[in-house]
This record gives sequence, C-alpha cells and structure tokens, in this order.
Amino acid sequence: MPTPSAVPDDFRPLPLPRIALWLIVVALAIVLIALASLTAHQRTTGVLSQNLHTVFWYFDVGREYNLATWYGSGLWLLLGVVAAVIAVSRPALRASWWLLAVVALVASIDEYLEIHERLDVPGNWIAERLPFDVGFTWVLIGAPIALVVVLLLARVVLSLPARARNGIVLGGALFVAGAIGVEFVNGRVLESAGWVVNNTYLYGTMVEELLEMSGIAIALASLLSLFQRSAGSGMLRLDPALRTRTR
Repeated sequence: MPTPSAVPDDFRPLPLPRIALWLIVVALAIVLIALASLTAHQRTTGVLSQNLHTVFWYFDVGREYNLATWYGSGLWLLLGVVAAVIAVSRPALRASWWLLAVVALVASIDEYLEIHERLDVPGNWIAERLPFDVGFTWVLIGAPIALVVVLLLARVVLSLPARARNGIVLGGALFVAGAIGVEFVNGRVLESAGWVVNNTYLYGTMVEELLEMSGIAIALASLLSLFQRSAGSGMLRLDPALRTRTR
C-alpha cells in the first residue's frame, strides 16, 4: 500500500524588516508630532499656543505618563512577553530566555516611571571622585548594569539564527547609542545651560528616544522572526533551530 506523500514544509519566518519598519514608523510619528507641536507652540500665543503645548505634553518623549512613554514601555513589555513565550516552549538555554523576559519587564516599568534616574544618588557619589563631569550621573551606575546584562545574554543571542541574531545586535547597538551615548551628551548640554531645559536639550532628547524606540522595535521584530508561519495552514511554530539543544 503506498504511503501518503509528505506534507511540504512551507513554514517561513515572520517578516522581520516589515515588522520593524512599522514599529519604527510609529516611533518616528510620535517624535515628529512632538517636534511640530513644540515648534508651533513656541511660535504662537494665546489659547492656540496653550493647546499646542497640551499636544506636545502628550507626545513629549522626555516626559513620564504620556503617549510617548506608553509606547516605549509597551515595546519593552511585548518583547518580554515574546521572550517568555519562547521560554515556556522549553528551548535551548531556557534560563537565558527567562532572564531576557525579566529584563524586558523591568525595562518596561522603568521606561514608564524612569526609575533609572534615581540611580543618581550613588552616581553623584562616584561623580564627585572623577576628574571630569558626566552630566547625568545615573549613567555611571546604569552603564555597568547594562554591560552585565549584555554579557549574561550574549550566549543565547549568539546561538540564534543569523537574521534574529543580527537584528538583536543592531537593535541593541541603537538602544545603547541613545540610552548611553546621546543621554551623556544631553546631560552635558543641560549642565552647560545651568540645568535649564532649552531647545537643544529637547531636540537631543527626541534623537535619544527615537534611537531607543527604534532599537527596541528591531529587537522585538527579531524575536518575532523566530516564529514561523505556514502559508498553507496559517499555523505558527517556533523555529526548530531553537530546539537543537536541551537543558
């Protein structure tokens, strides 16, 4: 009796570039609305200026408890949820996936509440003993913590398929460039202005947050690309490459 023909393996990864692009477009739109409303607010007077300031308040990427921080926090939360879903499927290096899920959840909370800025207390103590100024002193604590997290997660990231691995590395680089690099420059700008917020600082913050949100968006899209969809049945599955080792 002839055996039935095998069902062709038509599973394909979810489209990383397309997902990342749409997430970045939303982030860019938030920043552009903030820039436009700020500029218009500063160039108008009266009720119109006040209304424009309200719009800027909702989209100001440097502020807590608004639409911009909700979006950034949401990106981190989704990244954590995806990492947890992968961890539940019992992949290789499962503990690292749980670590990534926890880190993303903490980052989501921090993005909304800006808890990291409370690190300026020990940061000030260190800064007083340095021969140079650093602006935002929380960076002196935050940077080493970020380095430790990167080192702990390096093994699982390097074990991923190339598309996801390269995407996470690119996303991480963009995030660090904004969160550490541009934030450092912004701190110096604010310090030189006597800690009075000016347009240079506001524009710098927009660049910083756009880099951060873009980095998270690319990392999230990279994790989603580890899921594969069948064009025929519409079913989803986790990339079999993640199950090549057990733990």
